[in-house]
Amino acid sequence: MLLDRLAGGIQYADGHTLYTAFQSGGYGQIGNKWESERGKNLLCSILLHPNRVKATEQFFISEAVSLAIANVLSAETEGISIKWPNDIYWNDKKIAGILIENNLSGSYIADCIIGIGLNLNQKKFMSDAPNPISLSNITNKEYDIEHILKRILDLFNEFYAMGEQNRSELHKHYISFLYRFGVQSPYSDTNGTFLGEISNVDADGHLHIIDDKGIDRVYAFKEVKYEQIH
Repeated sequence: MLLDRLAGGIQYADGHTLYTAFQSGGYGQIGNKWESERGKNLLCSILLHPNRVKATEQFFISEAVSLAIANVLSAETEGISIKWPNDIYWNDKKIAGILIENNLSGSYIADCIIGIGLNLNQKKFMSDAPNPISLSNITNKEYDIEHILKRILDLFNEFYAMGEQNRSELHKHYISFLYRFGVQSPYSDTNGTFLGEISNVDADGHLHIIDDKGIDRVYAFKEVKYEQIH
């Protein structure tokens, strides 16, 4: 892992990107597994050395990379959205996942690793993941993995620069892609199931849902669950 190598004293330049045709131990948030058939999908890690970005401001990095992927996929098909905080969906199916890990220096981010798993050419999924899909499943085309990666990196650089200069403008783009934004939908938290509408995401990444009683509920990651819409 890049973070292990950084901890061991190996240094890489800002923007250094590694990608592979296969991984035996792919994982996502909180230990979730990521399935990928050999040679079929985009699996990469991007290293950043953010310039004086506070840990409390790190969500703009998540917005930038999710927007890059969403825009590349939207050039190939309709129905792409960003499921808070940074899963990429086609309609109600997951096409990509993003995992971001940080090394801190005081209250600032010293190193940031962005891991991306994007289902491109895989046709069948064998794991018990509930809703995977690939771009090839949707369009019935085959994609050049390196070409897609280059397009993502180019757009990520643009959105990251936007975030450094104008966080509110970046945030508007993110909200425009947000899954279920402004749509009354079922959710559940520790108090049970409720109906609500996503109304905003804070600069630090907290999600706002206005429930059907007009109460603004605020959640950190994994504190609320999206329920299936029937």
